Amino acid sequence: MGEKSARGVDRRVRRSRRAIIEAFERLIMSYELDEITVSALAREADVDRKTFYQHFGTIDGLLDAIAEQTVSEILDEVEQAVGDDVPPGDRARLHAFFDALMRNLSEDLILEQRYYEHIPSELLFERLSRPLMRQIVDRGLASGALTGDDLEMLLSFGLGGLFSLYRWWFLSDRSIPLEEVTRRAGLLVEGGVSELLD
Repeated sequence: MGEKSARGVDRRVRRSRRAIIEAFERLIMSYELDEITVSALAREADVDRKTFYQHFGTIDGLLDAIAEQTVSEILDEVEQAVGDDVPPGDRARLHAFFDALMRNLSEDLILEQRYYEHIPSELLFERLSRPLMRQIVDRGLASGALTGDDLEMLLSFGLGGLFSLYRWWFLSDRSIPLEEVTRRAGLLVEGGVSELLD
């Protein structure tokens, strides 16, 4: 297959994946996660079920892909914000993480709210924590002094608190601006993990 043909296939693959993810986002606006089927996704994305299975295998595989993409986008922003001069484990990375997280959440508040309403928070936590931990390690964003158990505890504590706090905010009257919630979350998490970071 020539280079031009390979690019065409790659473009079609990306387009199909994007169509399926966008279909999921439209469906999650109205339906609980357990009400969304592969057939409904395929219909909404205007692809056949076989295409869905080739790309994601299962609904869980789709959720994993969405989580992986979200984590990658957030950590890409963190790396851009702090550059190579900031050592792993530096608090500037933690601040950059919260800034990137807030921007990510702010992109489509209604969609984010539907995720919190229609997907159990334990499942959201589980789906995001695995790629986050793996990518933090792979990218060298954690201090080398942190053991695997320390990093896992830090992420469990931090992400668990964040999920609870953002879920509370999305389902509240939102009288506190998202930026302020994120600032407070950063202070709470940083205070709670400061010994592990030092």
